[in-house]
Amino acid sequence: MNIFKKLFGLSEYISRMDTTPDSPDPDPNDVWAFTDPDARDTYEKQGQLRQLEHDIQFEVMRGLSWQPEELEYKREIRRLLREGTITDKGSYWFTSPFPTVYKAAKDGALTIAGEAYRFRKNDDIVFQCRMTRDMNANLTGPALVSRLQPTKKSQLCGQMGGAMKGMGGKM
Repeated sequence: MNIFKKLFGLSEYISRMDTTPDSPDPDPNDVWAFTDPDARDTYEKQGQLRQLEHDIQFEVMRGLSWQPEELEYKREIRRLLREGTITDKGSYWFTSPFPTVYKAAKDGALTIAGEAYRFRKNDDIVFQCRMTRDMNANLTGPALVSRLQPTKKSQLCGQMGGAMKGMGGKM
């Protein structure tokens, strides 16, 4: 499921993404590396940015750094954006870290840790964190290719059944 950005479609609104064609190489310790800037702003406006940061650090990242295949996902997204193969859908995933959802402009593939994720024009592509992957045996890596349905409900990973419930720190 994905959440459409509230101002999406208005002429004065410019959607932002967690990865751009000219993004630098991802920092393995950057808590916000996979968070859509508009999702982060939403949590900040609600006074819940510290809660989101804690959730990403201790539930999504499991108190560790981003894994090599997760960083490879970002590099592949950057490449596909440069090529014009994918674009910003104007939405983000419904659970933390709330990554940007990308829309395939044409058929293609991204390769992560030797595994090819093939997609067709109009498919959605979104990052899947290790907690989500641990809970779903069908997810073999950090990329989900699908046709996502919209939702208005978001949730932190700490609210999910497989959560570590704040392992490693206090808010």
